[in-house]
Amino acid sequence: MLTRLDAHAVYDRLPDEIFEFKLDWDPTLIFFVVILILYTRSLKLFKRQPVETWQKVCFYSGVALLILALLPPIDPLSDQLFWVHMVQHLMITHVGMPLMLFGIPFFVIIRGMPSWFRKRVYVPILKSNVLGFIDKTIGRPLPALIFFEVNYWFWHVPRFYNLALMNDVFHLVEHALFAISSMLLWRNIIDPHPMKAPLPLPARILMLGFIMAVNIILSAILTFADEVLYAYQGIPMPSWFAHWGHLQDQRLGGLIMWVPGGLINLIAMTCVFFVWAKRSGAADLNLDDDSFQKRATSS
Repeated sequence: MLTRLDAHAVYDRLPDEIFEFKLDWDPTLIFFVVILILYTRSLKLFKRQPVETWQKVCFYSGVALLILALLPPIDPLSDQLFWVHMVQHLMITHVGMPLMLFGIPFFVIIRGMPSWFRKRVYVPILKSNVLGFIDKTIGRPLPALIFFEVNYWFWHVPRFYNLALMNDVFHLVEHALFAISSMLLWRNIIDPHPMKAPLPLPARILMLGFIMAVNIILSAILTFADEVLYAYQGIPMPSWFAHWGHLQDQRLGGLIMWVPGGLINLIAMTCVFFVWAKRSGAADLNLDDDSFQKRATSS
C-alpha cells in the first residue's frame, strides 16, 4: 500500500541545494523532435515509400502527442495538478509511443541521416554492447513487461513521485524512463512490416491484460485513498481547479488512469485479437489450398 509522504517530510531529508537546480530543456523532448525531423527528411529521400499512409498518420500523431505531453501547458500544469500528470503519463506510455512505433521510425530514419553520421555514430551505436545487452535482457517480452510495470509503480511511490515533483533532474529522468520502458514494451506487441515482434499474438493479448489488471490496482489505490498521498499541499493550484482541492485532484487522476487507461489497453487487446484471427484464417485458407492442390495432383 502506498503511504502518505507530505512536502515537509521530503524537504527535511534533502539538501537545500537540490531545489535550486533547474533545467529549461528536456532531453526526451529533444529526442522526439530529432526523430520527427529525421523521419520527415528520410521520407523525402525514398523513391518508393517504405511505409503506408496509415503508418505515417500514426507516426506523426504519436510524435505530436509525445511532444505536446512535454511542452506547456501540460508539463507545467503537471507540477500543480496530479490528474494532469496522469494524463501526461498516458500520453507518453499508452498513446504516443505505440502510435510512433507503428511508423517504424528507427528503420526509416537511417535514410535521412548524413552518411558520416550513419557510419560513425548510428550504426556503431546499434552494434554496441550496451544495446546488445538491453536487447537480450529488458528488450525481451517478459523482462520488458516487468521493467515497464516496476518503473510505473516506482514513480508512483510517494517518496519518488515527490522527488520528481520537486527536482528537475528526477523529473527528466522520470520522463526518459517512461519513454524507454514503454518503447521496449510496445515493440514486443506491435510489429508493422518489416519489423517482427517475437511474441506470439495470444501472448500479446495476455500481456496487455496483465498490464490493465495491475494498473487497475494502482488506480484503485489512488481513487479510493482518503488522504492526499503526494506533496501537492504546498503547491498553489490553478484558480479554475482550486475549489476542488487536492484530494479530488488525486481521485480524478486515479480515475483517468483507471478508465481511459484501461480503455486504451482494451482497444489494444481487441486489435491484437482481430489481427490474430485474420492471420489464423489466412493460414487455414492457405492450408486448404495446399491440400486441394495435392489431391488434384494425386488424382
